[in-house]
Amino acid sequence: MSLTSQLARGDLGRWFARTMPGTTAVAAEVAHAAARVRPVRPQAGAVLGDRHWADVGGAFGARLGALVQAAPPYYGLYGLVSPGLLTLRAAHEIAAGYPSHAGLSPAEQLRALDMRPAPAGWRDLGGPCPDPDPPAWGDAVFAELAARTRGYHDRHAPTGAVGAPGAEAGLARVYGLWSACEDIYRSGVISEELEELLDLDRPTVDQLRAATPVVVVDELVGLTRRLADSGSLTTLRGWAGNPEPGQPLGCAGPVFATHWADGDLLVGDTLLDVKTVMRADHPDRTGRWLWQILAYAWLDTAGDRYRIRAAGMYLARHGVLLRWDVDELAARLLGDRRAVSTARHEFLEIAARPATSEGARLDP
Repeated sequence: MSLTSQLARGDLGRWFARTMPGTTAVAAEVAHAAARVRPVRPQAGAVLGDRHWADVGGAFGARLGALVQAAPPYYGLYGLVSPGLLTLRAAHEIAAGYPSHAGLSPAEQLRALDMRPAPAGWRDLGGPCPDPDPPAWGDAVFAELAARTRGYHDRHAPTGAVGAPGAEAGLARVYGLWSACEDIYRSGVISEELEELLDLDRPTVDQLRAATPVVVVDELVGLTRRLADSGSLTTLRGWAGNPEPGQPLGCAGPVFATHWADGDLLVGDTLLDVKTVMRADHPDRTGRWLWQILAYAWLDTAGDRYRIRAAGMYLARHGVLLRWDVDELAARLLGDRRAVSTARHEFLEIAARPATSEGARLDP
């Protein structure tokens, strides 16, 4: 049971509910911020698939990750490896080709997918070196897809920037595919579109990209425009110190406990959770979002790998950014600034039990 699942139906969720009486008030602020803006919606008359909302959420999260850092689609690669669609060796080679991993030694490149960049240095997730297995179904085509996508970004939408609508449509097809691959890792489910590709002996990159439904592509283009037009992209760049075009704004997919707790984005010193919901007026759900970003920030306090000083969320359909100083968020959720340190220590003790039972490693 991951941290997210723990917060929904485990001991950690019950602990937060008992300990954080101020959650409802902070959740109301989130609802108020979202209610002031008309959200991006699917085009009128569009026929939506059963997984449309989840597909858009996953794909936009992947696209925003690429905007923050030119890093591998970590969990999409894991998803392909688990059913044997991609060899682990090929996954590591693909990961090693991304700019985020350019600083790895030759030995580390052999395990690049399990190496994660952080402000305080590399985090080694501890996976083994792969055996020299025969090539799998997806080895060649996904390596080509990754290389072509990096070149496409360089020409049309470098790190830290949003491209023109046509360019973003092209990227939406790619990140829709990577999101479908990540779903295999998260839930073991292979989408119908990806299932159809498995019947092809040698799929092409264009066939892979065509697997993302057009209605998902259209909506992702709208979300990237909302990011730029709302001023949120400018704000994110400011949090990162306004780096030169093509330079990272932070880290994509920060890991706080291996295969148990991984966040969306680190922008500058701000941990950011990305939500593509239409409405943010469900206080219980919003409360769990707030607990989650605080939990991630607290998990990082021992090693301070990511040097998180603020936490927030981006409501993508609304173009709304919210951010709090970590201690301020904790104090407001607790309803008592004096209780922050005690609550953090108690949380870390409680979190260690389910994390270690799942085989995760917490920083000492």
